[in-house]
Amino acid sequence: MPSATVRSALTVGALAAALSFSLTSQAAADVGDEEIVRLQLVGVVETDTSPKTVKAGDTWTTYMHLYTHDNKHVGDAGSRCTAVEVGKKVTAQCTRVLRMHDGEITLHDMISRKGDQRITSKTAIAGGTGVYNDAEGEGYITLEGNRVHFDLSVDD
Repeated sequence: MPSATVRSALTVGALAAALSFSLTSQAAADVGDEEIVRLQLVGVVETDTSPKTVKAGDTWTTYMHLYTHDNKHVGDAGSRCTAVEVGKKVTAQCTRVLRMHDGEITLHDMISRKGDQRITSKTAIAGGTGVYNDAEGEGYITLEGNRVHFDLSVDD
């Protein structure tokens, strides 16, 4: 019967080999996974709980219906934002979930906006569900009146 030291060494070696194989398999699965889909949607705001006067730390939510640019309804969306800096502009950190018939996409961004002026900012695709279950990438979000325009490059 092998000693405890030999058994421990064999166990550690087996675990290291299994981990190495697992990481190599994942890396191989991602090679050639270059399909990027451009997703353009328009959100029409239904409810918005943002305060009239924003202070640092204030949090608000927004609910909207999602449409394609040819006016086809594809789902709904929600966002939760928190003001992190208030001065001449309000800088808010936001998490957004776009819920469509075939899955969801989660976005994270920080936007600095002066009043209700139109603003375009980068957003990060943090993940998803359904057909978007391994989504990553980035895009742009434009806030304009009661409309939110999403222009996303989804790498799945």
